[in-house]
Amino acid sequence: MLGRLAALLRAPALDDAEKTRVARLLNTALLASLAILIAGFVARAVNGMEGQWYAFPAFTGLLVLLLAALRRGWVVTTGLVLAGTLLIYAGLGAIFYGGLRSPSLVILPLTILQGGIIGRTRAVLGLTAAAIAVLFGVAAVELSGKLPPVALAYSPSALLTGYVVLLGTFGALASLVITSLKDALASARANEERAAALIGEAEQARKTTADVISSMVESVVILDQNAKIRSINAATESLLGYAEGELVGQGFERILVEDRTVDAALASSALTHTERLYRSRRGEHIPVRFSNAILHGEGGTITGIVCVASDIRRHKEIEQSLRAAKELAEEASLAKSRFLANMSHELRTPLNAVIGYTELLIEEADDRGFADSLDDLRRIQSSGKHLLALISDILDLSKVEAGKMELHLETFDVNDMVESVLNSVRPMIERKGLTLSSEVPPRLGFIHADQTKIRQILINLLGNAAKFTEKGEIRFAVRQGTRDDLLWVQFLVSDTGIGMSESQVSRLFEAFTQPDASVARRFGGTGLGLALSRVFAEMMGGSITVRSTPGKGSAFKVELPYLDPTVISSSGHARPDLVARALGIPDVKALLPERSRGRRR
Repeated sequence: MLGRLAALLRAPALDDAEKTRVARLLNTALLASLAILIAGFVARAVNGMEGQWYAFPAFTGLLVLLLAALRRGWVVTTGLVLAGTLLIYAGLGAIFYGGLRSPSLVILPLTILQGGIIGRTRAVLGLTAAAIAVLFGVAAVELSGKLPPVALAYSPSALLTGYVVLLGTFGALASLVITSLKDALASARANEERAAALIGEAEQARKTTADVISSMVESVVILDQNAKIRSINAATESLLGYAEGELVGQGFERILVEDRTVDAALASSALTHTERLYRSRRGEHIPVRFSNAILHGEGGTITGIVCVASDIRRHKEIEQSLRAAKELAEEASLAKSRFLANMSHELRTPLNAVIGYTELLIEEADDRGFADSLDDLRRIQSSGKHLLALISDILDLSKVEAGKMELHLETFDVNDMVESVLNSVRPMIERKGLTLSSEVPPRLGFIHADQTKIRQILINLLGNAAKFTEKGEIRFAVRQGTRDDLLWVQFLVSDTGIGMSESQVSRLFEAFTQPDASVARRFGGTGLGLALSRVFAEMMGGSITVRSTPGKGSAFKVELPYLDPTVISSSGHARPDLVARALGIPDVKALLPERSRGRRR
């Protein structure tokens, strides 16, 4: 119970230290005033004095309300209302009890002390004037002879009691004022110490920042709000050949080469993180990587600009060297492609003759019964065809690199083309003891594309599947689908071979690349087939993707735009303009077979 009462009477803790200090003093003054009122009421009851006894509970209620207001944070208002209440109490008490001889008038100095507690000079002056006005008012009433008869009824003991209580209260309030002054002085000293500490920290931070800027290898130029140079670091002196004293106070245009005015340039975000030119003392234009940051003060006003620049002359030289090396490499690559194209063409002509003559010799040896020579002649024929295929791949690659590879578009039946491809690779697959399973829908319709290149892609994928599979099966499937309002055909080739890792898959479609050296030694090959297959698929608006797991096999998917002439001419599922854009063909009519174009005419 007592603990709860003590908590209620305790001074409030506010969000401001000064307000909390004043609130603590006012809380003490209110409690003291409340105690005086209660003591006065008890004294009157004991002495049997008559008068307006109801004034005591009224003033007591007012003090309780002021205590509540103080806890709401209304510090100044509470102090002024308390002082006004004391003035009214002193005036009424003097008029009704004793006039100018009334002990109530001693309350008047207390009201002035209230202004000191609040800490407002204007409040002290205002309360002083109000106290004087009350004193003159009481004197006027007494001189007019209108004091109540009871005003002269005070006994010496009552007067003594009143003066003692009032003087005690005055002393208490005076001690509160002194305490307030001490607290204010201590607070001022603490604030001064904190300010000194903050100034020291700021000075240390300034020195640290200056040391950091001075030690930076980048050029740092600090400007004021008028784009005048305020300071530079050692790197700027070394870069431009100026001493700091020569540039301080100069406009930034002294060192910045800028078509626009410097103010407009710095206000533009285009200068941030870009390449600019600095002007050295010798007049040399130095390329720098430049950035700037605007410093803002209170209210968002611009107080300065920090400009940081890095010398990129060496980078420029390296870029120029790389550019020259790139041009030389491109010229060398073009010369290589031309050489390969010419060489491959020159080699294919005699090689075709060798293969042709070998076929004639095989026929003649078969007719004459030279069985011993047939195997050797067939090996020569097989080696010749292999070499011819290799030369054709090199020729195709050189055409691709030289930008001379062309598409020969035609409309053909997909089922016929697939059957021809499977018949071509089936003997090779079966000779290895592998199984070839196929899933081909019966009516795939027609496609408008380069049949030779599609055959080359599929034969290449099926040949690789056979090459890298020791046992198991090779699966081939064809699917149809629609994507982006365009019909597509998918050719799926999967095997149960050696498979590949992710790093091997990432290099799979690079020219002259094998999964690794051991695979190249074991299985042979040039690494051109998949690179050419991918290029061919992309030239026809398609793609090749692969999924592979080491030791379990690989699965390739070829997607190409699927063009059915009947669909082109009768529906919007595969509009000619979409197909033309996918294939890179400017003439939409070229997509339609002859009979379809005739119908449309």
